[in-house]
Amino acid sequence: MSFATQLMFMDASACGHAELERELLPRLHAAEQQRYRHLARRQRRETWLAGRALLLAALARRSDSIDATALRTDSVGGVRYQAAGVHLSLSHCRELFAVSVSSAAAGIDIEWSRPRPALQHVERIFSPSEATRLRGLPDTEQQDAFYTLWTLKEAACKAAGISIWETLRSACFDLDQAGFSPHPPFPSGDWRFMSACVDTGWRLALAAQAADAISGIECWRMTAPGRWRTQALTRQIFLHQR
Repeated sequence: MSFATQLMFMDASACGHAELERELLPRLHAAEQQRYRHLARRQRRETWLAGRALLLAALARRSDSIDATALRTDSVGGVRYQAAGVHLSLSHCRELFAVSVSSAAAGIDIEWSRPRPALQHVERIFSPSEATRLRGLPDTEQQDAFYTLWTLKEAACKAAGISIWETLRSACFDLDQAGFSPHPPFPSGDWRFMSACVDTGWRLALAAQAADAISGIECWRMTAPGRWRTQALTRQIFLHQR
C-alpha cells in the first residue's frame, strides 16, 4: 500500500546530542547551522537538533536520496524540505517528538495532557460553541476534550500557515458530529483532520488539505538511529469540513 502520510515518533533518549552535533550538524545548510548556534539555551539546542534528526530519518524512510541541506526553517518557524511533493511538520512536547511527512500540506501537534490554568478560561480561547460544550462535560472529561481541541487547532494553524491566535476562533470543531467549520482568516479548502492518542497521556492531531492525506497513514517510532518499530494510535477520531 502507498501511504499518503507517514507519522514518525521519537523519544529524546533515542539519539545522543553530542553525536548529532558532531555528525548531523555539519550536514545541514549553513543558514541552519548558524540558526542552531544562535540558540541561547542548551535545552533548546538539544531539542532543535533532535527534531532535525527525526525529520531527516523520516525523509530517508520515504526516499533513498536525501539532501540534508534542503531542510530549511521557514519564515514562521516551520520546517520545509526543498523537494517537490514533500510536506513536513514537526511537533515536540517534553521528551516526545512527532513528525508528519505528507504529499499534501499538513500540520501535526502532540501534547502531554496535564492540568493547566487555561482550562478555567476556555471562553477566551475557543469559539462560543466549543466553550459551551467543554463547560457541559463532567470534570473528569474536560481536560481530555480541551487537549483534543487544542491539538486540532495547533495542527490546523501549521497546515494553513497562520498563527495559533488566528486559528483558535476561526477553525471551529464539533467533536460530537466529527465536523469542522472554517471562518476567516482560516483559508477555505478540503480540510480533513485526525485526532488520536499515542501511548498513555499523549494527544495527537493531524490536519491536511487533502482527503487521502488523512485516509492513508503509516506510523513508526524510532527507537535508535536506523531502528524502527510500528506505532499504534488509539481513540482515533476523523473530522471533515461540513
